[in-house]
Amino acid sequence: MRRIPRLVIAGMVAAGFLGGCSPADTPSPSASPAVPGPNPLFTLPDADLAAAGLTAAKSAVTPLDGVVTAGGQTVRLVAGYADPTRIVLVFRTLPDVGAPQVQISDDEGPIKGAYFGARGVVGDEIVGLHHGPNVPAGSVAHLSVTVTGFSQLVSSGADRVSWAFSATLPVQTASPFSLTPELTSLGTWKVNVEAFELTPSVVHLRALINGAAQSAINDSTAVLVGPEGSPVKPLTLEAVDAGPNQTRLDETWIRPAQAAADQLRVTGGGGQYTANISIPAPPPFGLGKYGEPPLTPLSFPPASQSLDLQGVMNDHISTGRPQSCGAGSGPDNIMIYAFATYFQSNGAWYYASFTTDRAVQQYHGPGTYTAQAWLYAPPTGPMFKGTAQFTVTSDPAFKLHTGRVSGSLSWPDDPQQKISISGTWSCMWSQELGPA
Repeated sequence: MRRIPRLVIAGMVAAGFLGGCSPADTPSPSASPAVPGPNPLFTLPDADLAAAGLTAAKSAVTPLDGVVTAGGQTVRLVAGYADPTRIVLVFRTLPDVGAPQVQISDDEGPIKGAYFGARGVVGDEIVGLHHGPNVPAGSVAHLSVTVTGFSQLVSSGADRVSWAFSATLPVQTASPFSLTPELTSLGTWKVNVEAFELTPSVVHLRALINGAAQSAINDSTAVLVGPEGSPVKPLTLEAVDAGPNQTRLDETWIRPAQAAADQLRVTGGGGQYTANISIPAPPPFGLGKYGEPPLTPLSFPPASQSLDLQGVMNDHISTGRPQSCGAGSGPDNIMIYAFATYFQSNGAWYYASFTTDRAVQQYHGPGTYTAQAWLYAPPTGPMFKGTAQFTVTSDPAFKLHTGRVSGSLSWPDDPQQKISISGTWSCMWSQELGPA
């Protein structure tokens, strides 16, 4: 019998590999009265970060822990982000009831701004405002957040239900860019650059243009060009009448997730301006013990699976990236078998894990066992927990392991929200893929 002495609970492994932690271990911002700062143990799933435009700002996302149940619907406020240009909030609801309608206020009252929304991993909805809190950058915003409804929620009395949260978010600071040469005129236009800066999530330009009517400003007026020579799509573009023949241009672009040598091009008034812009790489996040890059799902070789998901998620998984495969024991010398794999569904990564329950039966070779089961979007997506009948049909050393599984998992916030998983699994055993 093989023995691998580095045993911890298999369901928690993916979070550690991705530089995060399980939702149950996410620190609450209320634990400290100080200004919330970067949390090296927390990040959202990649699909959430991409949908929110926060891939470059993952180290600046603040974990939140608000849960409200009303009208039979449980809503969790998972995380938030704020800088001088935007507020981003991540809500978790199961089953899928569509986009939330949200009102956001701070100590100075309602915050007005263009509303945006996007969908992340299963259950996660990203919403926010293209307007920062009414407090200076570098300080703390105390937000009151009310969800007044969901686009697909239809239930008795749903129009009278709301979900109220409070959130404390640090307002991220912005670093100014130096424009060389200075932009003061553009043909017949006079230009006063009020802000050209970099936040953790966006590149931001605000300029007062004298001699330009509002109708003269469009998405070709100020263009950020990437290193490959293609224009970067603006995140926001606003042109506001600022007086007789005066227009204030306010525009943002998503910050790249790596260092970039971009170019700012401004055209109008019969002239053109060009300046080179050096965008630094975002702060490193989730590096390993010796500074090496963290492991990702693609760090593990693929293996054939045939797993069906039904319930909150409905999909057929034909390929996975197994991260655990094999038998082992810890200091108590009780043998267990663990199988865990990453897989993709609708473009997002998820993690499923099965560990034979030592309290029920010690692993003693091929057979059917009761297993503890987890499924979630790493590292902090909605987690489903439950039990499964886990069968190992073959477990030869350094060869293909195979088996079957059938189980039901529930979302702890609302146990009625379930995922059933069934089918066959396989993985190539090695010492690196034993229970980790």
